[in-house]
Amino acid sequence: MVKILAIIGIIGGMLCAVADLLLDLKGYGNQKLGKMKIIDSKWKVMSHGRFVWSDILAMFAVPMYTCGFVALMLQLHKVKAELSIGMTVMFLCGAMGGFMIHTFLCMMPTVYQKIMEKGDVEMAEDVIEGVFRQIYVPFFVLYSMLVIIPALIIMVLIILKVIELPLWCMILNPLVFQLIGLLFRATGLKIFVDAPSCCAASLGLAMYGVLALILICHSGNV
Repeated sequence: MVKILAIIGIIGGMLCAVADLLLDLKGYGNQKLGKMKIIDSKWKVMSHGRFVWSDILAMFAVPMYTCGFVALMLQLHKVKAELSIGMTVMFLCGAMGGFMIHTFLCMMPTVYQKIMEKGDVEMAEDVIEGVFRQIYVPFFVLYSMLVIIPALIIMVLIILKVIELPLWCMILNPLVFQLIGLLFRATGLKIFVDAPSCCAASLGLAMYGVLALILICHSGNV
């Protein structure tokens, strides 16, 4: 059962990466607009269908990549039951936020496109930035519960040998993957302007399933 959950988690993370690419792959020449710099100039020319399919894929991907984390926590439960339960609850809350965040990000370009059909740039900026301010707190709190906090805890558990994995496995998580993606983007090279940074965290979420499989092999269980 744990092995099946881990494989589902890997597939889910990869599916979420595809959803991220549909949403955020804009190509070279995109500019950040507005006071908060959260509006992309390429939104005007991107197909609306991309955002629809991105959200549909995320609908399946989020519960699927959660299975990978659950597979890892089921193995942690053998040695740290209370910690594994607490981390699972936190991750589930973060995953709920993950879908909310993705849906919101898919809606933003649609709103922008519809308002820009009227040529009202100021209204487009005011509406999008106003809505973003409204969800600012849950956006970042739930993102932290999904991407940042679980990754940090698992890295510490690997260091302390609570989770019996090689130290190199510390890089297999969404936080490290996201930082690597941002470093690629920071190079300024055209090839890295979008990918892998826009889908790095999702690929990192798939790695929880990989960690679960490695742990299964390490312990000799199937």
